[in-house]
Amino acid sequence: MPLASAAWAQQPGFYKGKTITIVVGFSPGGGYDLSARTISRFIGKYIDGNPTVVVQNMPGAGSLSAINYLANIAPKDGTYLGTFSRGIPFEPLVGNKSAQFDPRKLSWIGSPSRETNVMFVRQASRAKSIDDLKTEEVVIATTGGGADTATFPRIINTIFKTKLKIVTGYPGATETLLAVDRGEADGMAGLSWGYLKASRPAWIKQQQIRILMQLGLTKAPDLENVPSALDLVTDEDDRQLLSFFLARLAIAWPLAAPPNVPADRVEMLRTAFEKMTKDADFIAEAERQSIDVSPVFGDEIASILAKVYATPPAVLERARQISEAAR
Repeated sequence: MPLASAAWAQQPGFYKGKTITIVVGFSPGGGYDLSARTISRFIGKYIDGNPTVVVQNMPGAGSLSAINYLANIAPKDGTYLGTFSRGIPFEPLVGNKSAQFDPRKLSWIGSPSRETNVMFVRQASRAKSIDDLKTEEVVIATTGGGADTATFPRIINTIFKTKLKIVTGYPGATETLLAVDRGEADGMAGLSWGYLKASRPAWIKQQQIRILMQLGLTKAPDLENVPSALDLVTDEDDRQLLSFFLARLAIAWPLAAPPNVPADRVEMLRTAFEKMTKDADFIAEAERQSIDVSPVFGDEIASILAKVYATPPAVLERARQISEAAR
């Protein structure tokens, strides 16, 4: 009997009448929140028993609070899931003592897509290119706790010798974008391209911002004229360092359950997630949120993490220094 069928035979109707809570590590309105809410509207119909699925926002420390909660406090029966910064699973590896979890022990469900991040500035900024950032100081708004928007500005400063002035403390992408709106900041580095398109379409259409660089293991097809960070790197050690951090973008919008959830329920959730990503209505809704549905499933995420956790010590040491500064 297939595993999924065997699981349902063992746990008939476990989810019937129950509620699944997706904990989001950021405030409402950001990219992770939008991803979680889109998933919450569709995944339940593919789970035996058709549970209600709700979202609970738990912002704090760049989503470190949420993943610590998921790993150590949340029920381990398959009724709690979590989504958090894609960089957070790497924090234990780079020495963050506040990261009270081992990501290899989480029950990975999947990600609806892979991601490309961007660095952008307002059109009013005097910086027209990456080279300009080596002489022009620009203010970059960030969250904290190892989130992409806190980490990638420091990577750019380290590798390209730029002068980004990094201002931390914003609770989520909603607030950092407002800071750019109000002129408190000149731009951001490490924000999801998909989320930027969804949340500020007028900025793109009216050319209110200038995109200076894209960050990802692969290039976004609609940013063909924007240089990739990997293409700009000339030093091999810098390339390894950059690749270490870009690996997180392959798990763009991670969804996980706590450790030690019964294997049959993990399989049920993974199967439901996979079916959901083929649902025409889900795909249409995701496209409206500018989420390109190119799913990464739970076993692939586990494999990516295993490879990253085998990174050479010299590269890890440089990564630790950057990550420590980003917290």
